[in-house]
Amino acid sequence: MEEETIVTPEEKKPNFLGIGLVLTLVVLVVLMVLSGKKEPIEDNKTAEVAGTIAVEAGSFYYKPNLIRVKKGEKVKLTLNSVSMVHDFNIDELGIRVPITQSGNSSSVEFTVNEVGEFEFYCSVGQHRANGQIGKLIVVE
Repeated sequence: MEEETIVTPEEKKPNFLGIGLVLTLVVLVVLMVLSGKKEPIEDNKTAEVAGTIAVEAGSFYYKPNLIRVKKGEKVKLTLNSVSMVHDFNIDELGIRVPITQSGNSSSVEFTVNEVGEFEFYCSVGQHRANGQIGKLIVVE
């Protein structure tokens, strides 16, 4: 008499390594999307100023983030902080607006006597690294 052999399929074990990898990728994608909310410097956010400009400062952005002024023109820039605390700096021109609390405004007056493009940024924490920058363009 022959002995009967019963073959049973292996029990399916969950693949924890695969599940962990998928969850890690999902978390990384979500973090990248959330941290990628930066306002690129675009012409559609340009402010042509004739003396006065209001700049809104929010969570890692300035609006407008592209400002054009004429060489030799006196400009009054008002920084309106709508969330968190922010400042406004243009190192090459020595322009500084002090740290401004959410819901408050601060101003600076300046005249630029050289043509060129100058980056402005927020120096608070990691705001600059998170994209809170813009460009001042001075034309003839």
